[in-house]
Amino acid sequence: MKIELSHDLDTEKGTLCAEKIFKQLSEEYKDEFSDLEQKTNGNIIDFSFKIRGMHINGNITVLKDKVLIESKLPFAARIFQGTIENKITENAYKMIAECKSNN
Repeated sequence: MKIELSHDLDTEKGTLCAEKIFKQLSEEYKDEFSDLEQKTNGNIIDFSFKIRGMHINGNITVLKDKVLIESKLPFAARIFQGTIENKITENAYKMIAECKSNN
């Protein structure tokens, strides 16, 4: 799975904002989403979590004008790939908007 989103935040603020993407999703879907772990190194955030018992990991890379979210989904989750991508994209743009309004 690869998601590319545009943004107009500086890289540092974009990275802080990107750290919130999965945190917010884990709160919203707490019955299905567990074991979130994130590690930030510069503008790259490595993440892992379980959703409906399936382990998912990947990374978020924040660049000057875009955010790249990459993950290899387990085979069983691939039928939900479109839904997963839509939820992540929707939440990411929501987090970008909130970060911009807190400027």
